[in-house]
Amino acid sequence: MRLVLVDNFVMPGSLDPDMFDVHPHLGLASLAAVAARDHHNVVIYDPKREVRFGHHPYDETLYERVAEDILRLKPDAAGFTTLGCSFIFAVRVAALLKQSAPELPVLLGGPHATMLHREIMDAYGQFDIIVRHEAEETLPPLLAKLETRGFDGIPGVTWRDGRGLPKMTPGLPKIEDLDSLPIPAYELYPVATLGLDLMRVEAGRGCPFVCTFCSTSSFFQRDYRLKSAERIVHEMDLLHARYGATEFKLDHDLFTVNRRKVREFCDAVEDRGYSWRVSARTDCVDASLLEKMALAGCIGLYFGIETGSQRMQRLADKRLRLDGVDAILDIAENFGIETTASFITGYPEELQDDQDATLDMLGACFARPQDACTPQLHILLPEPGTPMFSKHGKSLAYDGYVTKFNARLFHGDRAEVLAHPELYSTYFYYPAAMPRQRYVLAVDAVDAFRTVGHQILTYALRFFQNRLSVLIVAFGDWAASTGASAATADLALEFIAAQFGASHHLTSLFRYGLAVSALKQAGTALQPEVEDAPSARRELYALSPGSRILTDLHDCGALLERISALPATAGPLGATDVGLRACYLIVVQPRRSALYGVDPDLEIILELFERPQRLTDVMDLLHNIAGDTELDDHLLDRLIDIGALVRHAGKPAPLHTPS
Repeated sequence: MRLVLVDNFVMPGSLDPDMFDVHPHLGLASLAAVAARDHHNVVIYDPKREVRFGHHPYDETLYERVAEDILRLKPDAAGFTTLGCSFIFAVRVAALLKQSAPELPVLLGGPHATMLHREIMDAYGQFDIIVRHEAEETLPPLLAKLETRGFDGIPGVTWRDGRGLPKMTPGLPKIEDLDSLPIPAYELYPVATLGLDLMRVEAGRGCPFVCTFCSTSSFFQRDYRLKSAERIVHEMDLLHARYGATEFKLDHDLFTVNRRKVREFCDAVEDRGYSWRVSARTDCVDASLLEKMALAGCIGLYFGIETGSQRMQRLADKRLRLDGVDAILDIAENFGIETTASFITGYPEELQDDQDATLDMLGACFARPQDACTPQLHILLPEPGTPMFSKHGKSLAYDGYVTKFNARLFHGDRAEVLAHPELYSTYFYYPAAMPRQRYVLAVDAVDAFRTVGHQILTYALRFFQNRLSVLIVAFGDWAASTGASAATADLALEFIAAQFGASHHLTSLFRYGLAVSALKQAGTALQPEVEDAPSARRELYALSPGSRILTDLHDCGALLERISALPATAGPLGATDVGLRACYLIVVQPRRSALYGVDPDLEIILELFERPQRLTDVMDLLHNIAGDTELDDHLLDRLIDIGALVRHAGKPAPLHTPS
């Protein structure tokens, strides 16, 4: 049998297709391996890859294009996996498959399908079979019985009988011994051409905790399992041998619960020279374990802290001791382990004091070096299969706010989403103790202000009682007074300028931080290939994509040096403590950015290169304007050396400067 497995279409946290996550889906790769072991011919199709690499546009034609791609693979069966945020994609593509090939069996699995299998069967006839929970032991016998639909002896299956009526077998399929599974079929992904910075390895499944907002515990039936150290390292060795991988993300929602097994893994991997990242709770690690992990190659830890309010910790059943979080982040930082500190706002019971506590804890994380800690703030998404959904799922509300992880809604999708709130709950929200806008503003404003970088944001907090919550409230009040509809980085700059004045050094710092961020997002500066021959002077040059001129700016480089030397308890710099305002050239190169002072004459020259010019033409132009003005070849050479000017061979090339 030829089985086509279709990957999720999950947004990357950005609408930029270049950011789509095209790593192998470990669940599908595992299912492909068990199906191949039974001699089935398996193909994994990833729609994100088709968009990221320009094969399909990300528009309303996507569903039809993907369905056509799948049919060209000539499947005997097609299987979708889905999360709530990408369910609309699976629904639309599966419907198109059924229109073109009515006899094609369409399967569905994954957490979302497991929790809502009855509702999905009632709403959507395009799905013939739903495989619930962990499917490696379910899929082979199911494929063997696919033609007859004789699934009665297979646990955890929901399907339509010959009359189209839904049927289901009881059971909660679960793989007790994860080491018994075959190596996932990584080879079904074009790994060598994906440009991956690391490889993912499944380290285990399940979580023993029952946070009210999370469905992991329900899907994996609260059964915490780790693969053996030998098995995990074997997979890492295999990926190193095949693809040269040396950095890995060990996929498990909570890797460090069983400390003995973590230490066994560290002993097994420490001589390999690999780097690896995992997820953990701050109360499931300590100094000795973190030291052991760091020595064995751990370079990254994801901590779901979720809330800075001890009251909300209790109500959400997260139950972290918040007074221990900073100490763990300090220890990880001292051992060179990068951390991600993730928080959530929008809980139904969350009050202003609770959100303020979360924002202030988040602000303390921003005070850490940017390469040491990545703070995040997300808005709560209703998830079926969670205690919170059982309690509040009937009260879902919709306001059109789209989170960064939900698939985009195309023509007709919104009506479909509104017709089935329980099936598309991640597009909805739980009505909460505060107005919805308070939660949305907090998330969007944090994303806006973080754009300037940790150091500038942390310095800005000195003007707001050293509390991120005070900054966000002040920004929200100002934004409301201006009628602004969304919090953006540019609006954050407008707010700072309105509060302190366009000539204030904090405004300069925000302008500088935003410019550096925009240049980094646009791509690093191109290094010019300059010939020593005189003919190079006749080539076309322009300001590189990695540079920008900022006028009426303080010396932000000097300011940041002075700020870094300020005691934590000191206030902001006074007006008499900062330097003069002038013109500067920002240049962003790989791994660094630099600020160069520009005198008035050179500023005029730089502006001439905002579009491609020949150096000889520029010299002639300047000579005609002012006969006594000479173009200093040394200065031009310096601009070329630092990457401010990029030579364009042949016809003039457009200048790509960030907007």
